[in-house]
Amino acid sequence: MHPLPDYPKKLIFGIHENACNLACQKCLVHSESYPRGIKLKKSLGSMPIESIIKIFDEVKEARPTLSPSFWSEPLLNNKLFRSFVLEAAVRGLPVSINTNALLITEDMAEFLVEHLDQISVSIDATTKETLLKTRATDELELITDSVFLLLKKRGERKKPRISVSFSAEECNASERESFVNFWTQHADSVRINEVWSDDRKIEKEVSVLDRYPCREIYDSMNIDYNGDVRICCLDGYRETNLGNVFKDGLYSVWHGDEFRRIREIHEAGEYKKYKFCQTCEQWAGFKITKEKRDEEFLIRESDFSTYYNRLDRLDTWSDELKRDDS
Repeated sequence: MHPLPDYPKKLIFGIHENACNLACQKCLVHSESYPRGIKLKKSLGSMPIESIIKIFDEVKEARPTLSPSFWSEPLLNNKLFRSFVLEAAVRGLPVSINTNALLITEDMAEFLVEHLDQISVSIDATTKETLLKTRATDELELITDSVFLLLKKRGERKKPRISVSFSAEECNASERESFVNFWTQHADSVRINEVWSDDRKIEKEVSVLDRYPCREIYDSMNIDYNGDVRICCLDGYRETNLGNVFKDGLYSVWHGDEFRRIREIHEAGEYKKYKFCQTCEQWAGFKITKEKRDEEFLIRESDFSTYYNRLDRLDTWSDELKRDDS
């Protein structure tokens, strides 16, 4: 069982959820392949900055890492995104983002480097043709240039940590090795993920056979645009609701009846009592099963991810960013 902190270590905010500038084939919400997501996103919206500030004020002493993206590109709502980051900075709260990098201009790069603690860019390909298949865009040069712009603006400073990621699927499998070989020479870290299905499984066999309580319900909170709390980042269809932090406050929801009930179900191993978690395999992805260090990298593997952390950039990996599976 994981220890339960007073407040989550990471807060994910869906600051705006009804639009994205990509329609990745694998995305449950924005892909043309998932009619359920197309219908759902019409009902979604954006977070009021006043509600965001209220949460920041509640958690500022605990200093969780904040991430302003649930299922949509965080930079798409430029004004709200910048307000989120600046309000966090005033309170000394670390911010980490996942981005597709298509909207990183010179001005935005300077803003990100000045204020963020971590930037992870999702790329998934080494050729334009494959990028079009996996992320519905052929703007590989623009994305690559954006990463190099961030690295240039950051220079030798320790922040932000700049990472890239590759979600492995059938259409890009042949580029996995070349992606690692190229980006480990430039980014601070490289993450290779297996792609999840809409029922929260992957094709790869799980090597950790004895199931244990999922880290997410002890570690993170996922806050939707309207304040509703989803059980984890995989709930793109909004099937769960553990309370509303805008109405009741974050502490009350985190220690409330719904979270408590789910933790008890996990601790008792009675996963079938909670449908969303019943057949999910994400729990196994948080456990590092292999770790090795060579002359250049600290390489950490779980069932679903491999992390290549450059030894000469480990000083960018601050305590706020470290988690069991990174």
